Amino acid sequence: MGSFSWNWVSLFLCFQLLLPKPYLAESSFTPYELEEIPKYFLNQTQKSELFEWMVGIRRQLHENPELGFEEFETSRVVREELDKLGIPYKYPLAVTGVLGFIGSGKSPFVALRADMDALP
Repeated sequence: MGSFSWNWVSLFLCFQLLLPKPYLAESSFTPYELEEIPKYFLNQTQKSELFEWMVGIRRQLHENPELGFEEFETSRVVREELDKLGIPYKYPLAVTGVLGFIGSGKSPFVALRADMDALP
């Protein structure tokens, strides 16, 4: 059984914590609001509903580890969750890949990449 190496929720939270300040300076947020973004997302993860949702998805994905270019079930789960969240996406990319689109489409742009295959 492989070890799953993908956690998109953690990546999203890390993105919020590590987003470079110079790019955010061009946004319509005040400096105080920008500083509060990571705190908000970290506080959200403490709520039992979100925590249980994240753990549930993680467990579901770990029950069926799939090797590279064979992640059909994993890709299906990711697409279902994106559908539930109302997040548009492009599929397939490189056989099983999913590309989600979050934001306004205006700069600054940030790209996140996550592997969703298990290790043999």
